[in-house]
Amino acid sequence: MASLVDLFRQIVEHGFNRGDLSIADEICSDALIEHEYLAPRARGADILKRQVTAARDGLAGMHRLTFPFFNIGDQIATTPIPENYFNSTGERVVISDKRIWAFKHNPYVVVLDELEAEQYPVLDLMPDCRLQEQARNYAELTNSITASSQAEYMCLNLGFKDVTLRHPRLYCYEDSRIVPDKVVVHTTGSDRTTRAQAPIRTARGEDALRIMSDNVIASILKNYADWQVIQVGGECDKPLGGHSIDLRGKTDYWETAREIASAARFIGVNSGPMHIANCYPRVDKRIVLMEFPKQTLLKYRPGDLRNWAFSWIDPASTFFNRFNFDVGLTYSHAKL
Repeated sequence: MASLVDLFRQIVEHGFNRGDLSIADEICSDALIEHEYLAPRARGADILKRQVTAARDGLAGMHRLTFPFFNIGDQIATTPIPENYFNSTGERVVISDKRIWAFKHNPYVVVLDELEAEQYPVLDLMPDCRLQEQARNYAELTNSITASSQAEYMCLNLGFKDVTLRHPRLYCYEDSRIVPDKVVVHTTGSDRTTRAQAPIRTARGEDALRIMSDNVIASILKNYADWQVIQVGGECDKPLGGHSIDLRGKTDYWETAREIASAARFIGVNSGPMHIANCYPRVDKRIVLMEFPKQTLLKYRPGDLRNWAFSWIDPASTFFNRFNFDVGLTYSHAKL
């Protein structure tokens, strides 16, 4: 005889996910006299069918989220959508793509299999301004060529009336005790060549990799000599060295989030950990835009709709450059 866990999985998989109520007749067979659904005045199968149907009906107004990109920042940038959707419609959203990890703790998400999710209308998520129609729509709605946040940009383009959550959110470690004089540092952006992309996006105004220079690292070690300095990131990231504690390659996404959530400050490049840090407004964020030369920093600003690379950069952070002088809205790395 199947265990209770196996029976529950069958109810979810066949009854809830697929709408196949015949599973109730099998599970609640009259031969199973000890089953709790065999009440004296109603067939257990009928009771179970009504309960599964009621649960499925409660999902009728939902939409399914689809994702164009799947890297760390790509996923995290879209995490405010379910809560804003719920506050706008009273409904949760459906996710079916197994590659999505950033919504694991999101209470406004229902995870279904691909077959079941197909019945729901789609909300296409584009977290940056590369679609000119959306960029123009946002500019007309706000009378601004700068998005105040990716959350607002996406929500207004999806037609939400109110944006009640303006930052990404992982729904964990939000109550962590902030450790004074603790700074988490990430030195190296992901290698785009592993995704068959150009390492430097010259068309977007870049002229360098997203890797902290020796001068930038020296400024961090000098300015935070009396701080607890934690380095996070991949095993092959450029080492911070000095008095830092090296956690490269030793933490997964969630453990990295826990380290950042308890820090007084995060210093990093434009990368996945930067987006994780954006989930925690209490953490002071200082981002070094290593990839941009002086002329690009003078032309664009964080959230700028004229360059989709800048629409990934949260204007709420403080920005620095690789030079010995301030440029545009960025400060010299010496002031980190």
